Amino acid sequence: MLKTDFAWPSEPIIIVDVEGNGHTPPDLVEVGIASFPPMENRELLSWLIKPVNRITWQAQRIHGIKNAELENCPSWAEIMDDVEQHLQNRWFVAHNASVDYGVMKRHLPDWSPVGVIDTLKLARHVYPNAKSHRLESLLIDTGLRDRVADQLHRAADDAYATALLLDHLIEKSSASTWQDICKIAQLKTQPDEQSPPPEQGSLW
Repeated sequence: MLKTDFAWPSEPIIIVDVEGNGHTPPDLVEVGIASFPPMENRELLSWLIKPVNRITWQAQRIHGIKNAELENCPSWAEIMDDVEQHLQNRWFVAHNASVDYGVMKRHLPDWSPVGVIDTLKLARHVYPNAKSHRLESLLIDTGLRDRVADQLHRAADDAYATALLLDHLIEKSSASTWQDICKIAQLKTQPDEQSPPPEQGSLW
């Protein structure tokens, strides 16, 4: 439920999650976008992408996407314009957002979002004493776990889960404006100001 009397930004907010092929740096194999506020009918977008390099077995164990499933999928070059269209002129939100933003920025170097909000940073602010701030742990602790897919680590499902979490965190925070949220959880997006992405290995 959206927080009442909250001052939202004029630009749209989207929630993004990506899955990679396990290489460093990773090739994209899936991009998922969820609208915000989260809708029960789950307005989701997702793209499966055939990567340049095959998915490692370690990455397959995390997200379950197999190389055979991607043989007939488009390459990144074939869909990048479509994906970028859905990212333009919007707030970019993700859990551990420096990873997802960093991957998308590497694949779309000319794209810049309105701003980047990290729900991991916001969760650490709202729940500083939580045992874990991983996405699934937070969903369990907040009672949201039964509203998402049985198995996470697919891009669209994780994006929707993050949308639910963002809504919950804003409601539980003392923030009354989107600017307040930015003070807590906005990432700097200039390359010389960007911190190394935390916990990157756990996402691939």
